[in-house]
Amino acid sequence: MTDLEALTRIIWGEAEAEILMGKVGVGASIINQAQAENISILQVIQSPGQFEAYANNRFWQAPYNTQTPMLIQAKQAATRALSGEDPVYNKTHFCAFRKNPCRWHYTQTPPQQILGNHLFIRARAYD
Repeated sequence: MTDLEALTRIIWGEAEAEILMGKVGVGASIINQAQAENISILQVIQSPGQFEAYANNRFWQAPYNTQTPMLIQAKQAATRALSGEDPVYNKTHFCAFRKNPCRWHYTQTPPQQILGNHLFIRARAYD
Protein backbone atom coordinates (compact mmCIF):
# COMPACT_ATOMS: atom_id res chain seq x y z
CA MET A 1 0.00 0.00 0.00
CA THR A 2 1.36 3.41 -0.94
CA ASP A 3 1.58 6.32 1.50
CA LEU A 4 -1.03 8.11 -0.63
CA GLU A 5 -3.50 5.25 -0.29
CA ALA A 6 -2.91 4.76 3.45
CA LEU A 7 -3.21 8.48 4.18
CA THR A 8 -6.28 8.84 1.96
CA ARG A 9 -8.02 5.94 3.68
CA ILE A 10 -7.33 7.22 7.20
CA ILE A 11 -8.30 10.80 6.32
CA TRP A 12 -11.54 9.49 4.85
CA GLY A 13 -12.19 7.35 7.91
CA GLU A 14 -11.26 9.95 10.53
CA ALA A 15 -12.25 13.22 8.87
CA GLU A 16 -14.73 12.47 6.09
CA ALA A 17 -17.06 15.35 7.00
CA GLU A 18 -14.24 17.77 7.84
CA ILE A 19 -13.40 20.89 5.83
CA LEU A 20 -10.62 20.37 3.28
CA MET A 21 -8.02 22.22 5.36
CA GLY A 22 -9.01 20.09 8.36
CA LYS A 23 -8.40 16.97 6.27
CA VAL A 24 -5.00 18.30 5.22
CA GLY A 25 -4.27 18.91 8.91
CA VAL A 26 -5.16 15.33 9.81
CA GLY A 27 -2.84 14.05 7.09
CA ALA A 28 -0.03 16.41 8.09
CA SER A 29 -0.27 15.43 11.76
CA ILE A 30 0.09 11.76 10.83
CA ILE A 31 3.12 12.55 8.67
CA ASN A 32 4.58 14.65 11.49
CA GLN A 33 4.16 11.78 13.93
CA ALA A 34 5.75 9.32 11.49
CA GLN A 35 8.73 11.63 11.07
CA ALA A 36 9.03 12.24 14.83
CA GLU A 37 9.06 8.49 15.51
CA ASN A 38 11.06 7.59 12.40
CA ILE A 39 8.44 5.07 11.28
CA SER A 40 6.19 4.77 8.25
CA ILE A 41 2.81 6.40 7.84
CA LEU A 42 1.18 2.97 7.81
CA GLN A 43 2.93 2.05 11.08
CA VAL A 44 1.48 5.18 12.70
CA ILE A 45 -1.99 4.29 11.41
CA GLN A 46 -1.69 0.70 12.63
CA SER A 47 -0.47 1.62 16.13
CA PRO A 48 -2.84 0.13 18.73
CA GLY A 49 -5.37 2.61 20.06
CA GLN A 50 -4.27 5.32 17.65
CA PHE A 51 -7.17 5.60 15.20
CA GLU A 52 -10.79 4.57 15.61
CA ALA A 53 -11.19 4.22 11.85
CA TYR A 54 -8.43 1.62 11.75
CA ALA A 55 -9.62 -0.24 14.84
CA ASN A 56 -13.21 -0.57 13.57
CA ASN A 57 -12.11 -1.45 9.98
CA ARG A 58 -13.55 1.74 8.43
CA PHE A 59 -10.06 2.28 7.02
CA TRP A 60 -10.48 -0.83 4.86
CA GLN A 61 -14.02 0.14 3.83
CA ALA A 62 -12.93 3.33 2.10
CA PRO A 63 -14.11 3.15 -1.52
CA TYR A 64 -10.57 3.98 -2.66
CA ASN A 65 -10.96 3.43 -6.39
CA THR A 66 -14.20 5.36 -6.75
CA GLN A 67 -15.01 8.93 -7.64
CA THR A 68 -17.13 9.70 -4.58
CA PRO A 69 -16.70 13.37 -3.62
CA MET A 70 -15.57 12.67 -0.05
CA LEU A 71 -12.94 10.22 -1.21
CA ILE A 72 -11.72 12.58 -3.92
CA GLN A 73 -11.33 15.29 -1.29
CA ALA A 74 -9.54 12.90 1.09
CA LYS A 75 -7.11 12.04 -1.71
CA GLN A 76 -6.57 15.75 -2.45
CA ALA A 77 -5.86 16.36 1.24
CA ALA A 78 -3.45 13.41 1.41
CA THR A 79 -1.64 14.63 -1.70
CA ARG A 80 -1.28 18.13 -0.26
CA ALA A 81 0.01 16.80 3.07
CA LEU A 82 2.47 14.46 1.35
CA SER A 83 3.67 17.46 -0.70
CA GLY A 84 4.66 19.20 2.54
CA GLU A 85 1.62 21.35 3.31
CA ASP A 86 1.29 21.54 7.10
CA PRO A 87 -1.54 23.77 8.36
CA VAL A 88 -1.07 22.33 11.88
CA TYR A 89 2.53 23.54 12.20
CA ASN A 90 4.28 20.30 13.16
CA LYS A 91 1.54 19.01 15.48
CA THR A 92 1.61 15.22 15.83
CA HIS A 93 -1.81 14.21 17.19
CA PHE A 94 -5.44 15.19 16.81
CA CYS A 95 -8.82 14.37 18.25
CA ALA A 96 -12.41 15.24 17.47
CA PHE A 97 -12.81 17.41 20.55
CA ARG A 98 -16.55 17.86 20.05
CA LYS A 99 -17.02 14.08 19.90
CA ASN A 100 -14.92 13.10 22.93
CA PRO A 101 -13.13 14.98 25.70
CA CYS A 102 -9.57 14.39 24.39
CA ARG A 103 -8.25 14.17 27.94
CA TRP A 104 -4.75 13.06 26.90
CA HIS A 105 -4.45 15.92 24.43
CA TYR A 106 -5.07 18.51 27.13
CA THR A 107 -2.13 17.16 29.17
CA GLN A 108 0.34 17.86 26.37
CA THR A 109 2.43 20.95 25.83
CA PRO A 110 0.55 23.95 24.46
CA PRO A 111 -0.07 25.53 22.10
CA GLN A 112 -3.04 23.58 20.99
CA GLN A 113 -4.68 24.35 17.70
CA ILE A 114 -8.24 23.90 16.53
CA LEU A 115 -8.81 23.41 12.83
CA GLY A 116 -12.33 22.52 11.80
CA ASN A 117 -13.66 19.99 14.28
CA HIS A 118 -10.28 18.67 15.41
CA LEU A 119 -7.93 19.70 18.18
CA PHE A 120 -4.24 19.31 17.23
CA ILE A 121 -1.27 19.09 19.59
CA ARG A 122 2.40 18.17 19.44
CA ALA A 123 3.11 15.40 21.91
CA ARG A 124 5.62 16.32 24.61
CA ALA A 125 7.68 13.25 23.81
CA TYR A 126 8.73 14.82 20.51
CA ASP A 127 9.99 18.14 21.88
